[in-house]
Amino acid sequence: MSAAPAGPPVPSPDAGPVVTGRRLRSAVGLAIALTVLFVLSIGCSAYAVYADWTTHAVMGRLLSDPGAIGDAELGDSESLFLLASSVQTRALILACVVFIVWFHVVRTNAAVFAQGADQLASRVAVGARSVPLANLWLPYRIAATTWVSSRPLGADDGSRRFPSTLVNVWWGAFAAARVLGWCGGMAYSLAQSPGAVRYAVTTMLVGDVLDIVAAVLAPLFVLRLTAMQRARSAQSPAVAAVRL
Repeated sequence: MSAAPAGPPVPSPDAGPVVTGRRLRSAVGLAIALTVLFVLSIGCSAYAVYADWTTHAVMGRLLSDPGAIGDAELGDSESLFLLASSVQTRALILACVVFIVWFHVVRTNAAVFAQGADQLASRVAVGARSVPLANLWLPYRIAATTWVSSRPLGADDGSRRFPSTLVNVWWGAFAAARVLGWCGGMAYSLAQSPGAVRYAVTTMLVGDVLDIVAAVLAPLFVLRLTAMQRARSAQSPAVAAVRL
């Protein structure tokens, strides 16, 4: 009598998630590159703060004593301000390009750790920054979801050991800096008087200070999340073969 054909194996209730069609990718190299770029951004933002403060002081002197400021000093102040803005913008764009690549990698990894947790986040991880208005909210949602999905397995104190405070404060500073920078830039382009210029550069000064805060917190977020995913990959049998 021939043996009955064996049926498909019954999965163990304790088995980890089955990884299908996706592989973990290492984000370590990108995280290191981002750290360097954020340090560069801090320097550029500090230069922008200096330019903002210089222009603010010049406009203040011009308001109090119009004859005390010559055309040459006004021209130097404007040149410094425009140069600092240009350098800061280019550094920010470069950091954002690398950040988007890193962001896509860690979001894809998080989808392996917690498959189906947030399908929207997986679809818009890269495109969210190009959507008007939503480019300040959707990336935050993705970052927060990725952070939660990447917490290493352990006791029920994961939320205390890996709180989302860093994500919230970093993105809050970044979003506020973007809004203030945009408002200050618009006000500067429309300014017709020393008082209006002074108001515009004051707004941009606050935004540039917040840019520094965000650039300090960003590498902490990047390095922490990357380390969390490395630890999580080492704990999950389902992804051991593609460990980070």
